[in-house]
Amino acid sequence: MPNLFDNLNENQLRAVTSTAPVILCLAGAGSGKTTVLTRRVANLHLNYGVSADNMLCLTFTRLAGKEMKERVIQLIGEEEGTKLFCNTFHAFSVSVLKKWGHKLGIDENFTIYGDEDRQEIIEKIIQEFGGRTTLQKVLNRHEKGGDYRIEDAYYPEESRVLKEYGYRCKQNNAVDLNRLIDLVIRLWELHPDVLAEYRQTFSHVFVDEYQDTNDEQAYMIDLLQAPNLFVVGDDFQAIYGWRGAEVRFILQFADNNPHCEVIKLEDNYRSTESIIAAANSLIRHNINQTEKKLIAHKKGPDVYLSSLQSADQEAIFIARVVADKLNSEDGIPLKNIAILARTNNQIDKIQRILEQAQVPCLRIGGREDPFNSPAVRPLLQWMYFLYNKRDNIALKKCLKQFDIRPLQFSELEFKALADEISLWDALQTVRQDHSHSVFPFITAVEAVEQRIYAEVVTLPTECFDLLTDLLSVNFNSATVHAARHSIERWEESKQELGEDCSVQAFLKFLRYRDVQEKLIQEQDAVKLMTVHASKGLEFDTVIVAGLNQGVFPSKRGDIEEERRLFYVAVTRAKNRLILTCPERAPDWRGDLQPMSPSQFLDELGIREMGN
Repeated sequence: MPNLFDNLNENQLRAVTSTAPVILCLAGAGSGKTTVLTRRVANLHLNYGVSADNMLCLTFTRLAGKEMKERVIQLIGEEEGTKLFCNTFHAFSVSVLKKWGHKLGIDENFTIYGDEDRQEIIEKIIQEFGGRTTLQKVLNRHEKGGDYRIEDAYYPEESRVLKEYGYRCKQNNAVDLNRLIDLVIRLWELHPDVLAEYRQTFSHVFVDEYQDTNDEQAYMIDLLQAPNLFVVGDDFQAIYGWRGAEVRFILQFADNNPHCEVIKLEDNYRSTESIIAAANSLIRHNINQTEKKLIAHKKGPDVYLSSLQSADQEAIFIARVVADKLNSEDGIPLKNIAILARTNNQIDKIQRILEQAQVPCLRIGGREDPFNSPAVRPLLQWMYFLYNKRDNIALKKCLKQFDIRPLQFSELEFKALADEISLWDALQTVRQDHSHSVFPFITAVEAVEQRIYAEVVTLPTECFDLLTDLLSVNFNSATVHAARHSIERWEESKQELGEDCSVQAFLKFLRYRDVQEKLIQEQDAVKLMTVHASKGLEFDTVIVAGLNQGVFPSKRGDIEEERRLFYVAVTRAKNRLILTCPERAPDWRGDLQPMSPSQFLDELGIREMGN
């Protein structure tokens, strides 16, 4: 077992060993934050006798949580390490609601509704209520958060729709993805005994990426009242203000906790001197931030800037750079190269050129998600329905695969409403009527369930395979095969970490997973993604494209957050950083317009421009 204190610098050692009850660790990019977190957990367990199941680690992405837990297991052993909860706020909320949701009328097999389900239900409600508001207005109110049950006098129609939406979620034994944390907070406030159990359980709470916490997450942490709290983050990398994150929580933490210990990790072990110099020069232009500066520990090539005549020429240049890197004497594996841009539209163009040049590339994001493919979605809807019969949304999508007579279906919907029963229970009233158009569906459900019970199906891959067989889905389809492979990798990961790998756990994970999950694929391909999606990752070579004023920084974004976003892009690179900007780019009509270089290029403090 490795020595916990080996190869730590002075401040890292302090962060691992400090006995202060409240600690703010300001961890710069590439400063060994994960090493500090995991070794602190191990130190508490091995040297102070704190059990792993008395520690709670909340992370920003599942990928970060997975890496942390794997390292903890290596440090303290599998038996104890698997007890540690190390995952996202959403995953923690799901675990709480699975155990205690019944106190709010939520069964443990609840479904999580994401963006698509939410919009579909709300659009239907608006239509039923006479179309007195719009989907966007309702979604805008939904994003503001709060309790569905409370009427809003300023937005009566939107409030009415959201109240009905909340009712239908409950009717379907479903929880809105954006309400998971809110529901846990409501549970704890209504049932102090439940909150008391969590307070008693978790004597030590760790919060990673603290700069990205929002009001609900911060309040959840406050409610836990952990006697030992360790928050770690970097305000220089706070890039989620547009979705509710509040950088003020990390900026004001020391003032709000006057007895906390503040530890700064400024030594960067990832990037070269030229990259770090550029990052420091850039970020010092922000005003609202803590005082710290990255220190580099290795030399490397200069940061390279290139101005191209057009966006097309920029994409061609990037494809050539990738080919050159691949074919050079010290050839870099494609998977160690990342191409970043501010928007998905910019990534689209570059991806097309790379594919034309036959350069293997992997798009990190939701657009090419195999779980969203037409071949796979029906299988998932069956899984959602089979494990939550009250989920009317999934049920209706399954029924679309059968020739159901609209009038007969409407009669069953009315019966469910009149008798206050689920739609599935309403279908049972005609299960003996062989002439009814829903009979083939009921028969198919029974056949699937018989196989599930007969074959003792417990894993999502087993369920996926069974449905692929029974529903006559082409397993050789690329997307079906890719989805099956992704499920298998998820299962293996959960088993290694000693966590729940049931079908229900997988279905919940599908709703709150993050875009970086695709990186679990180990194929040797260039990674293409937006800068937001690159957060927490690192690559040997990083190419940042489309560095024009009005694009990056975006003319719609807060300038300091845009600068922090570019800082994130710069600090993803370990050895080579290449920056490009086109002199002309198409406007919204497709007409080429002259474009100015981003102000950030001047702020980097780099004088020379490559050709």
